[in-house]
Amino acid sequence: MGQYYKIREKNIYTEVLGEDSSPVLLFIHGGPGGIGTADFIKYQGHRLSKKFKIVAPDQRGVWRSEEILEEEHISLEDIIEDFEELRKKLHINKWSLLSHSFGGYLAVLYANLYPDSIECMIYECPSFDFSLSERSMLNSAAKELIKLGNEVLGKGYFKALKEITDYKEVHKLLMKALNELGENCNNIMWFGEDKQIIEKIAISTKDAGNLWGKSTNIRIKLLKDGRVYNHVFNELSNVNKPSLLIKGKHDPITCDIQIEEFRNRVRDKQVVTFDFSGHYVRIEEPDKYCQVITNYIHNNM
Repeated sequence: MGQYYKIREKNIYTEVLGEDSSPVLLFIHGGPGGIGTADFIKYQGHRLSKKFKIVAPDQRGVWRSEEILEEEHISLEDIIEDFEELRKKLHINKWSLLSHSFGGYLAVLYANLYPDSIECMIYECPSFDFSLSERSMLNSAAKELIKLGNEVLGKGYFKALKEITDYKEVHKLLMKALNELGENCNNIMWFGEDKQIIEKIAISTKDAGNLWGKSTNIRIKLLKDGRVYNHVFNELSNVNKPSLLIKGKHDPITCDIQIEEFRNRVRDKQVVTFDFSGHYVRIEEPDKYCQVITNYIHNNM
């Protein structure tokens, strides 16, 4: 069961599991927004906490954490400062960062600001460049439309991807394509049969409608800011920590260009591909995911 910690004037909902004597993992969830750390705790909390102390906060304003009001500002730095303040409050000397998707973007920024707080970096299906990730998603959406029989629509998006460079236009097209896919939109994010896992967790949560509203508000604020569309490849070069990138073979977010940048820029690196996963490796191959992370951390301590 999680609890609230007062962090920089906001109540941040945080799950803490495992023994104090174990190496510490901070889980940085993706989004922006979403259901916070709920799915991570459900699928990895009991697994990883056997070997690690797990700290898993819902980010500022997200899901169970205190709401960010309409008139309040939020920045990427606010989220990172919350992590660092939480580390101090929990009397943790150093921790390793286990991040997912947009969380990988935050992890890179955190490691640049506070390198002395961090031991290892683990990225699960990260996005280091939102514009590249959204182009890749649109490409996957176009393929899915063709697969479902909408060849004209799909080929239209392929043509647009060759002609359009502005990330705002690509974002609009992606939203349109996902809308056209309708209930099939999750096909591009998952490998397994059940592609509604996140939605099921959300629906089973008390006051889900209100929580979704809070998380959506954060997503809108951070995407509107536009900074998340600036890549962090240069900052990635500065991260001098053992770094593991976990890639779901069928995940569209971490495209080949981003993996190549990771390989070229990070000195102490490893890439592990999970053949039976999309964007949520921790859910689709939970036991292997736990084992890979456990081995990696213990080999680099």
